Amino acid sequence: MFEVDGRLGSKNPYSIPDKRQKTVTRTFRIRVEWDNILKEEAERQGISVNVLVNLVLRRYALFDRWARGNNVISLTQRAFHEVLETIPAENLALAGEKSGQSDVQNILDIIGLPPNYDSFAYLVSEHFGGSDCAMWFTCHRHFQESSDFFHLQHNLGRGWSIYLQKYLLSYLKTLKIDAEAKVYDYAVNFKVPRPR
Repeated sequence: MFEVDGRLGSKNPYSIPDKRQKTVTRTFRIRVEWDNILKEEAERQGISVNVLVNLVLRRYALFDRWARGNNVISLTQRAFHEVLETIPAENLALAGEKSGQSDVQNILDIIGLPPNYDSFAYLVSEHFGGSDCAMWFTCHRHFQESSDFFHLQHNLGRGWSIYLQKYLLSYLKTLKIDAEAKVYDYAVNFKVPRPR
């Protein structure tokens, strides 16, 4: 038998977990070999099995449950980088602009978030840029006076930066938000005025 102390958030399951959230105890029967894997991995990471299982459940709740039904595929970064290297930059820019408007809205619809700036910021910070979800990049978000600054760091080259720039700017246009973006070989910076 195996007990999991699962964190339950507010009504929004996409909120960042904190220590004040309620928990519930559940008991599961799992195969011995899976329990052995959990114990080995928890020890390797220097965390408890309980924390590890909560991380697995969080990823399922926030990403895997919709990704599997939405034809999401997994590639190694190296393989994806090789594919990107074969596509001209102007084609990546066109693809990003074309898919960003509808794709972001589709993702928001699937996970049940409204089409607004807070949902966009969640997608960039946690869904696309968090270690538990899509892992398109690592997002560093900074709050300035009236703007948010998103630094999106990745290992996939300039083509991916160009795609991301157009992809995210095209969705922001649907929200009537004019953002500034700067493309680097392995990062994109966005300065986004915060709606009032």
